[in-house]
Amino acid sequence: MLHRNQIISYDLLYDALWPSASGVGNSSSLKVAVHALRKSLDQAQSPAEAENSSLRVRTCDSGYKLEARNVWIDYTEFESLINRAHLAQRHTNLHLADDLYTQATQLYDGDFLPGLQDDWAATQREWLRSRQLFALGFLSERRLRQGDHLSVIDLCGRMLAIDCLHEASYRTLIRVHAELGQLAQAQRWYTLCTKRLRDELQVAPDHETQRVYTMALRGPQAVGAHR
Repeated sequence: MLHRNQIISYDLLYDALWPSASGVGNSSSLKVAVHALRKSLDQAQSPAEAENSSLRVRTCDSGYKLEARNVWIDYTEFESLINRAHLAQRHTNLHLADDLYTQATQLYDGDFLPGLQDDWAATQREWLRSRQLFALGFLSERRLRQGDHLSVIDLCGRMLAIDCLHEASYRTLIRVHAELGQLAQAQRWYTLCTKRLRDELQVAPDHETQRVYTMALRGPQAVGAHR
């Protein structure tokens, strides 16, 4: 699906499906796999659905091609929404950007092909993670300026679920709880941030995180004045 409507060579497909096999290039394994894929696609699409959209595997001289016609794909829709949101953001149409980023983040339902360690899957996985983190960061900053503390906490939680070392999320959580007068909770977030950075990266929180925490200990007024 990542290379739909493009011819994928036989050799590339063999390497992807049987990376440790030797001499498989002359076998019928790929033909069997393609036959099974075609059967699965046919079973998954009713005749009525196939009139408007379809997925078909075509045999070409140098390989196979997955033809996709009017097929809705979650990650391509996600990327489209992110791109449109970023364009709106650059043109300072923040209300539209907010709406589009929100739609995009609701589509993101976890890692792309979790557990698959192939480079092509890992690259796509990190690409989508990065864009989700960017969108959530934008929404978090907007909700913080709007004073919607609960939404900020939820958004930061979603960012930390993707990247437990996302230091900006800890800073925001520390700031929010300080504004709410919950200094003990602010301290717990700082402690957790410090522990994770030390355990995973052997580093201390950066200067900005330490500054925000110091301001938090002075109380809600100090943090609010430096937002």
